Amino acid sequence: MDEIYLRNQVLSSAGGEHRVEVNQRHLIDKILARYSAKFVVFRELMQNSDDAKSTKVQIFYETAKPKQDIKLKDKIIRIGFKNNGFPFRPEDWDRLRKIAEGNPDEQKIGAFGVGFYSLFSVCETPFVSSGDQGMAFYWQGNQLLTKQARIYNKDKIWTSFLMDMRETEEFPEIDELAQFLANSLGFTGNLQEVSVYFNNTLVIELSKIMKDLGSTGISPEFDTYSPQEMFHITSVDVRGVQLTVKRLIIPKNIDNRNNWRFLPITDLEIEKVFIFLKIANGNLDVIVSEAFSNEMERSTKKKPPSKTTIQIIYTGYGEHNSSMNHENNISPIFENLHPFPKQGRIYIGFPTHQTTGCCIHLAARVIPTVERESIDLVDKTLAVYNSELLSLAGTLCRILYESEMSYIEHRHDKMINESIDSEEQIEWLENLAEHALTHFTFRESTPNAEVGRISESQFFECSKKKLSIYSTNGVLPITDVRIPNREMEGFIKAVPVVPEYVYDRCIRFFKKAKDSKFIEELSLKDVLFELNSRSLSEGEMIELLKWWISYRSKENNVDPSDVNHFMQLARVGDNFQPLNTINYFLNPGIVPPNMDIPNDVLPYSISKNFKNHKDFETWFKWKELSLVNWARFIVGKPDLECNPDFARKVHSTLAKSLNNLSQNDKKIIHQLFEKKKCIPTKFGMKFPQNAYFQNVNILPDLPTIDFQKPSSVQALMELLGVRKVVELQLIFDRLLHEGDWDHIQLVKYLSSKYNDLKENEKNILKRKPIWPKEIYSTKAKIRRYIANQLYSPIPLHREFGLPVIDWKGRWGRNTPEGKFLIELGLQEYPKLQKILELIVPPTPSKIRMKAFKYLNDNFKDRYSKDYKPTEINVTFLPCRKRYVYATPTNCYINSDCMKLNFNVIRQDYLYCAEQFGVQQNPSPDKLLKSLIEKPPRDIAKAKGVFEYLASQQGNFTDTDWKILGDLNFIPVKDKTRPNVINLINPHSCFLECTENSLREFFTYIDFGEIAKRFLQSCGVKNEPSTIEFAELLVKSSRELWDSPDLDKYSYILDRIAIHINIIERNKPSLFMDMKREPILIGIEKKICNGEKVDQKKLASAKDIFINDDQGYQQIFKPLIAPETDLMEKLYKKLGCRSLSESVQYTVIPKGIIKKTENTMKIRKALIEKAGLFYHDISKSKILRDDEWLKNLKVRLVDRIEAVYELNNNVQIRNDTTACVIESNELSSWVLYITPDPDNLDISQYICKHIFKSPKFKEYSYFNMILITSLSTLERKGYPVDRILKSRSQNVVKQYSQKPTVKSPVAVNSQFTQNLRNSLRNAIKTCHSNLGSTIDSQACTMVVKESESSYCDVIPGHLLCCVGNEQGIELYDTKSIKQADILSPSNRASLFRFLNILRNIASVFELELQAVHVFYDNYTNSVAFNRDRSLFFNLKFYIGLHDKECAVKPTSDAMTYWYLTFCHELAHNIIQSHSSDHEHYLTSYAEAYMSKFLTMLKNLR
Repeated sequence: MDEIYLRNQVLSSAGGEHRVEVNQRHLIDKILARYSAKFVVFRELMQNSDDAKSTKVQIFYETAKPKQDIKLKDKIIRIGFKNNGFPFRPEDWDRLRKIAEGNPDEQKIGAFGVGFYSLFSVCETPFVSSGDQGMAFYWQGNQLLTKQARIYNKDKIWTSFLMDMRETEEFPEIDELAQFLANSLGFTGNLQEVSVYFNNTLVIELSKIMKDLGSTGISPEFDTYSPQEMFHITSVDVRGVQLTVKRLIIPKNIDNRNNWRFLPITDLEIEKVFIFLKIANGNLDVIVSEAFSNEMERSTKKKPPSKTTIQIIYTGYGEHNSSMNHENNISPIFENLHPFPKQGRIYIGFPTHQTTGCCIHLAARVIPTVERESIDLVDKTLAVYNSELLSLAGTLCRILYESEMSYIEHRHDKMINESIDSEEQIEWLENLAEHALTHFTFRESTPNAEVGRISESQFFECSKKKLSIYSTNGVLPITDVRIPNREMEGFIKAVPVVPEYVYDRCIRFFKKAKDSKFIEELSLKDVLFELNSRSLSEGEMIELLKWWISYRSKENNVDPSDVNHFMQLARVGDNFQPLNTINYFLNPGIVPPNMDIPNDVLPYSISKNFKNHKDFETWFKWKELSLVNWARFIVGKPDLECNPDFARKVHSTLAKSLNNLSQNDKKIIHQLFEKKKCIPTKFGMKFPQNAYFQNVNILPDLPTIDFQKPSSVQALMELLGVRKVVELQLIFDRLLHEGDWDHIQLVKYLSSKYNDLKENEKNILKRKPIWPKEIYSTKAKIRRYIANQLYSPIPLHREFGLPVIDWKGRWGRNTPEGKFLIELGLQEYPKLQKILELIVPPTPSKIRMKAFKYLNDNFKDRYSKDYKPTEINVTFLPCRKRYVYATPTNCYINSDCMKLNFNVIRQDYLYCAEQFGVQQNPSPDKLLKSLIEKPPRDIAKAKGVFEYLASQQGNFTDTDWKILGDLNFIPVKDKTRPNVINLINPHSCFLECTENSLREFFTYIDFGEIAKRFLQSCGVKNEPSTIEFAELLVKSSRELWDSPDLDKYSYILDRIAIHINIIERNKPSLFMDMKREPILIGIEKKICNGEKVDQKKLASAKDIFINDDQGYQQIFKPLIAPETDLMEKLYKKLGCRSLSESVQYTVIPKGIIKKTENTMKIRKALIEKAGLFYHDISKSKILRDDEWLKNLKVRLVDRIEAVYELNNNVQIRNDTTACVIESNELSSWVLYITPDPDNLDISQYICKHIFKSPKFKEYSYFNMILITSLSTLERKGYPVDRILKSRSQNVVKQYSQKPTVKSPVAVNSQFTQNLRNSLRNAIKTCHSNLGSTIDSQACTMVVKESESSYCDVIPGHLLCCVGNEQGIELYDTKSIKQADILSPSNRASLFRFLNILRNIASVFELELQAVHVFYDNYTNSVAFNRDRSLFFNLKFYIGLHDKECAVKPTSDAMTYWYLTFCHELAHNIIQSHSSDHEHYLTSYAEAYMSKFLTMLKNLR
């Protein structure tokens, strides 16, 4: 490339070399001293002290009057810091003067060489003294200078730092400072004492005592190397630490504790607190390649050490308890040092913001970011180093954890061996285990979650042995232990589970372990193992069965083989009977537990513990031992037939539940016992059928049953067949044949024993004809009848001629004899069918009347139950028509139904009609059937029919109404033949006729108001619908137009206009006919006899125009639509054309085109009032905005010729005085006017070009504004200023249609004020835009801190790729031929800018394809980040730096664009401009500062 040659030419020339200059004050103030942590000065100085082998540190806060100021509210003017470490060496003094040169000692923390400069955050001119040397810092302008000299120092053991405060402040909160110092002292290797003074008064004193607890062995199963084998842990030492803090506190007796600063310091009390900790040291060998070591040295200015250590602060259970005060709390002073149970932090000498992920503090020589608040996992080399070190932190955690588990295992084994199984001992072991597990349970670390994940991953993967945890069976690998289940704790003993206390307190760990498949929940497999390993006690078996029920109830999918295995392994009873041999469970309410039961019944001692026995049936397939099954078992016992007492117990058990048995079960029991001599009697054990109840005494030699309480077994004895009465045949044989009994004597005997008779015996009596009928002749032969063939002997039955039983003496239905005969079937009254037969001929009328009265009087009590009106086939009800009888369903109560030829019950029978089921009216189906079969053909009769139907219309269904709507049942006179009656349907006629002129087109009816309701329901409408009117116009428009009432035609059109959308949607074919047929009124405006006349005629839509231009109407006089909004909307809908759009016109300016005073006056008015013309005009109506109007030029011509054409009709006019035409010569739109223009013509033509479809009101408004001066408008109260101001702030933008005029943005030094901090992540995510056009804003939220937005992405127009230079794409708002970025005037500046960007990109090791340059003179954007593609504006470089960089780039320019890079890279993480964005920006600038300064040096 040419540029490479030019560069080499410059570099080889002599002279012209200059150093890059740095503004040190800006560098220190804006970057090096911007530490966010509180007490950061002490953090840095204490770290340096520890590196210098100091054992003591003293901090002094001094006021202006040290001897007089005794209150902590007094302002501090000076801070002193002293340590007793080794004095500064020459190289230390030398490094103190240099920025960004870290300590080369690989064993020291400092890496960047900027920590000392944190002093500048509180002071301007620090002073340092050490040994016999002192160094003072002071400023000359923006340059920091130092002066070093030999001093006389009487106390040479102290190295001191003196800081005169930039601003005075009060003594810090005592507890807050004490907490910080305690936290800082935790990991120091040499520091043991820290003292803080206020004017020589001791306020805080900290001391640390350490005790060596010995080394912790590393088991062989541990992998002691980091994943990439960069570190190797060789040994682990553990030390005990006691940290004591004495500090001043507010006395407890002080009322107002908020005013403690106003107390004399001597009034404060001293409190002493302490804490016990453990510090584990992991000693590491460091093994890195030479290449990696060089990369480390390049990044940190020191090589990695050959050996290093990692330290962990944690507390055992004992240390934790020992650190608690009398209230069981640890002092808040140690809150940060003792994180348990919260996360600890990573210490890099002192605590950072980065947490470890578990309850330990970690001190390690990891490489931090510049501000030392987080771990550098971004830099490729440092990320590997730090990740490897963090991995071994996880290994050390695992070693310590397993050490704790080994101790717990030892104590547990000792407890088992010594048979010590006390709850107190187990609780202690569980507490130890919980404490250790909580300590090393990892959570998400913050702010970088990757830190915790690295350590956690190594924690689990560093050992071949599975993680040990404490279980109910001691310490075991986690895979051998199960998560506890409270439902299973009652029977799980052999399977090791996590103790519930440990699980509940460490639930986070076990959830994560479960998700990672390290540990499983107790499963059916474990239960089967438990059952196979031992026999369960009865109590355990109960718990097992409860769990199994619960487990299966939760819809767990269990393999049938596992179910079988479970049922085989689970055993009950002393004989260890498997559950799969159990078939039943016992219900003590059916079979008492003390009775003999089958072997396949679950022991009652187990089953009684379960309330819901349905679970037995569902999950074990066990059934309740039924009485029948028990009976099958017990009937086989020999004692049943030979031991009366045993038999009585069995019968008592059976009798107790007998009523709950089904008939089938009762039958089975009967069959089981009927052939057993199981009934105890006074004559020994008998078969049931040979035994009798104890009260059967008709014969003395009967074997009656022998029970203490015979009534308790009476039902059972009946079931088994024990006899209550003697057999009928025996009675007949031994009594009737031997004695002279008549039927009445037999009735008396049998009625006394009726309840004891068996059903078959009762049936014999019911079927046997043994009862004589009453006869009135002594000669008649006595016949015997069955009881149900006879009636009770009462007078009414004799009156009705019914056969009655022969009965001597008084008859009583409630006597035992009467009840007995009625039970056998003797009839007490005539049945329904019989009484109905008695009511109708040929029964004599006298009997008929009595029979009807009897039926009516006894209907409710005797006949209503069997009486169903629809099933009565006897016509017993008299109707109003003489000699007509009907069934209840064929006559009605309402006499109006006779109008439809229905029967109506006779008037004198109305009182009982409802009782016999006579309805008020026929059903809707019957009414509809009658109307269909016999519609009324007489208009007068039809009125009555419709009035009656109106009273019944509430009963009709939607289906009925649909049938009626299509039924021709309405009689109307024929229009041509008055004597002829036609039947029409409801949809063919209407009720009201307001216009007589429509009678010839529609059929109208009137049957009165009552009938009207019915007819309306059938579908008769009051008047024709809009659709019917439209159909009328299409079919008969000419006939309707020729009728006398022309207004009616207009009325119909109005109706149609309102509902035209409905017609179009529901009747598309009708709508098309309306567009085609001549149904519209067209108006032709004419002048007759000097007067304007509107001539109307019918025409189709295609022949009529919408009159939206009066001028065109006057020229062509076409047929136009009525000029109302409603009609115009209708006519447009049907296809009428707009007159203004149909006319084609051409205007031609004639004569010489001139620019005159009048044209300039008009143009000035248009520019001044441009905003006013658009006031209150909707944006949707605006065709061109006020910018177009302001650019409109005005010219004078002699005349203007206008040519108009409409449907081949051409008209030429010369009367117009203005027109607007786009002129190619003037490259603009031009308003042409004649010498004497009409202002309204001007307004009309301009409005046509700026508004869409303007009306006269727009013309007149525009004209009024045009001809009225602004002062006149203001005087009349018109808000001129407000409207114009509002228009200027709300310009209508035509983004992609018309160019927008923009004003260049001024560039000044204030643009640098927004550049603060940087970002430290995601450089490698940057990429090329690949030449894509930029047409939208990047995702950056802008906070406007000044007039310009630092990185607001270009709005409102496009950026297009126009080329590529030196690997960097170039973009511009214009095409490649017109691009400003490629113009010759900008070419040299472009190449200088590209060189700057290339150099800065190298600092960040950023690929050039991710860098882009654009040029836009109309944007506020210095730079922007578009989806991780970085864009920089050449326009700002030219405006800010190009002149000063003409020879070589200045440090100011390089710093400006360096920070701009940092700013845009920050947007890779944080899109919005916020405090988070500023934080990342600052971190980025600090991290790459050393590289940037090196680059500046190289440019010199």
